[in-house]
Amino acid sequence: MSTRNITWDEATELFERRGLPRSTWESLYEGEYVLHTGNAVVDGNFPLFTAEDHPWDEETPERDIGYVVDGDLTVSGGIYDEDDGSAALVVLGNLTVSGVHLTCDPKIVVTGNTTADVVFGQNTDKYLVFHGDLRAAAQKWTDECYPDLVGGTLAGHLDLPPYATDPAEYLGAAKVEPAEGVPADVLVPEVLDDEGRVDDEALRDRLLAGLPLRRDRS
Repeated sequence: MSTRNITWDEATELFERRGLPRSTWESLYEGEYVLHTGNAVVDGNFPLFTAEDHPWDEETPERDIGYVVDGDLTVSGGIYDEDDGSAALVVLGNLTVSGVHLTCDPKIVVTGNTTADVVFGQNTDKYLVFHGDLRAAAQKWTDECYPDLVGGTLAGHLDLPPYATDPAEYLGAAKVEPAEGVPADVLVPEVLDDEGRVDDEALRDRLLAGLPLRRDRS
């Protein structure tokens, strides 16, 4: 396993070798990326903005556009953004993460399956492509934020805008499997509001503090 900076030409060559469609990668930012070769395990959070150190900051302190993981990525904490100008994250494998909290302009591409406890999205200026499944105990998509593509199954407790009458079409998913019951059945009460819905700020605070989000892990 190694970590280094690569050019945009090197990144696109890797994407093509790994079978990532041109229609997917051509919507990413052009520039220099941090490449981690092999499976990666991040103990803690993975911030997608420059104000915080990234997981491979010691090996590649200079960063431009974003990150490419040529393998599976496991994050014990959260993947989150803070302000506009968020970095791109491309995972050429599976993504496993405690929580995903997006409120700005993230670009995330995952070629394999994505598994999380909670996924929260709130922004229109984003690019979110999941070529495999997107499974979470709870998913909340609001303010016209939704995946651009879910090539497999999107599953979990779903909190969607009232106008999303066709969840599969709205979420760009090949298949949708809504969970039975309510989020309170699986999530700790600290991340829910008075109506039993995922609370944006409470979720972010608990996620970044490294506290469990699910009842069966508290």
